[in-house]
Amino acid sequence: MKHPFHQFHLYEIGSRLFCGKKGKPIHELWIELQKNTLFNWADEIWLMGVWKNSPSSQNIARSMPELQIEYQKVKSSANPDDVYGSPYSIYDYVPDPLVSHSFDLTEIYTWFQSKNKKLILDFVPNHMAIDSPIISKFPNLFLKAKGNEEAKNTFLHSNGIRYVHGKDPYYDGWTDTIQWDFSNPEVETFHIHLLKNIAKQCDGVRCDMAMLPLPEVFDKTHGIKSVYDWKKIIHAVKEEYPNFKFYAEVYWGLEDSLQSLGFDATYDKFFYDSLKHKNLNQVFELMQYQTHSSHIRFLENHDEDRANHTFGEQTNTYFGLLCANPGIILVFDGQELGFHKKIPVQMIGTFEETPDPKVSTFFNRALSVMNNREKRIEYGEINYSEFNFLPIFARVLHSKNQTELFIWNFQQVMISGWIPFQEGISFQKELRDIVSGESYSQEKNEKGLYYKLNPNQLQWFIF
Repeated sequence: MKHPFHQFHLYEIGSRLFCGKKGKPIHELWIELQKNTLFNWADEIWLMGVWKNSPSSQNIARSMPELQIEYQKVKSSANPDDVYGSPYSIYDYVPDPLVSHSFDLTEIYTWFQSKNKKLILDFVPNHMAIDSPIISKFPNLFLKAKGNEEAKNTFLHSNGIRYVHGKDPYYDGWTDTIQWDFSNPEVETFHIHLLKNIAKQCDGVRCDMAMLPLPEVFDKTHGIKSVYDWKKIIHAVKEEYPNFKFYAEVYWGLEDSLQSLGFDATYDKFFYDSLKHKNLNQVFELMQYQTHSSHIRFLENHDEDRANHTFGEQTNTYFGLLCANPGIILVFDGQELGFHKKIPVQMIGTFEETPDPKVSTFFNRALSVMNNREKRIEYGEINYSEFNFLPIFARVLHSKNQTELFIWNFQQVMISGWIPFQEGISFQKELRDIVSGESYSQEKNEKGLYYKLNPNQLQWFIF
């Protein structure tokens, strides 16, 4: 039985690092962008970190001892000019001069539209920078300290009011941020205004830690009831911008809750963690039965370690698995080159890293196959027989010009068997595996295609 297959490709670029390393704003780097294989592959580009940098956040980032250790891992001779500040401690929702000299991102947005690319930007609902001018204009929109908080989770603003730092329920506050007060209904109104202004400049937002304003989470964090209503906010924005996308960074099993409130897609951290902890049976279950297109799956992003560092020799296998599933595939800049070093988001200056040829050549093969797909794709499970009576993951993607066969052994033993010839799968004298790059000579057999898979081996063939 065939089913419609909807897959979208989201490419995250750290805009401050990208522009900072080149010493040019992004509108002077169009040619550089267009040379990038991930840019040409992606449907949507997430320009992470475009909003105005906070001077206070920069000072904190340059002086915090524990951060210096992380900088040294990336660049042993790191100096203050290499550190810019956190892109998630936003001073104001206007472009940072490092990224753009314009007062808004209209020119950048227009260029992306001309290249048939959707533009995704950040929205941080939980907090602003401690020196944001919004605080002086609207002092009551932010959470005031009650006196029972730990001192390290509060700060005294220049307006004479002691406020609470932005935080989640499990860790101390982020010392370069101030917490929005979600018990105040005016915050919701203000955020709708902010989001409508952002919606003029892009196609969607990736909402940072989108679960933090939820009533049960805010109460757990601050002991106060939140009246913040994502459903109302999303509806208000989509009334004017119906195609505007809301993507949620979300954890703690709250993905379905946010999707029910109107988010178009949510992070699937459970899938990532299942891979990381080698719970391959769980990965199989997720791939086999969670086939809706509202999840965002990834092997790395700016928060996680590099995929090649985390997964090593399985990096190519796991990216191949992502390619077999509906939904949104999130790929981070440099992932296609197999980089190992995680760069702190505060940095704009690093050493160049040498690409891993095994990863980069695989990505060239994989992206070429996906770029060759027709827009209308269907997927189906296939018949197979195996000698061990153990299941494998087997899926076919059908499009007008090619058929893709994915077979993955998620067991802990070697498995072999036959895949009968069927629609789209016919005899070929030689088959090339996209994952390994190896070619296999075939002898015609009425039983079909013979396979032999080692534990955790994926093969991806094109017919």
